This record gives sequence, C-alpha cells and structure tokens, in this order.
Amino acid sequence: MEMKVNMFDVFKSIKEQLDAANIYYDTKAYRDDAFSFLVHVPGEYWEIDVREDGSVDVEVFRSEGMQDDAWAAIEQLVEDHKS
Repeated sequence: MEMKVNMFDVFKSIKEQLDAANIYYDTKAYRDDAFSFLVHVPGEYWEIDVREDGSVDVEVFRSEGMQDDAWAAIEQLVEDHKS
C-alpha cells in the first residue's frame, strides 16, 4: 500500500528547516505542479520544488567566483543570452 504524502506538510517542513537556520528564501509558484523555494546563500543559489505528490526536486547553482574583468564578463553574459 502506497502512503500519500501531503505536499503542504513537506513544504512546511522545509520552510521550518530554512527558518531555523536563518537562511533567506523566496517562495514562488511558477510551475503547475509545484511550489518552490528560491534560496540564496553565499556563493550558491538553490531551487527547491515541492511537487503535488510530495516529492522534492532540488537544483544547486554554485558561483564560479569574481571575474577579473567585470565589464567584459557582463558583455559576454549578455551576448551569450540575448535573443
């Protein structure tokens, strides 16, 4: 027998962990099947998606550090991502 997990219980549990650790986050609903935490910590950005079935998806993005030539880096980023 499969046990059903309540997505809001999972969401609340993650929220409590982040709050207890004093970690800054935003919450968003940009998917039809999930609510998300967008977490910012020094050098990292996390996307934590709590899906309607109670499962959790996590992506972690890490900084590569400061660029020596900030203007050149900005120009390259814009060039790489413009439509």
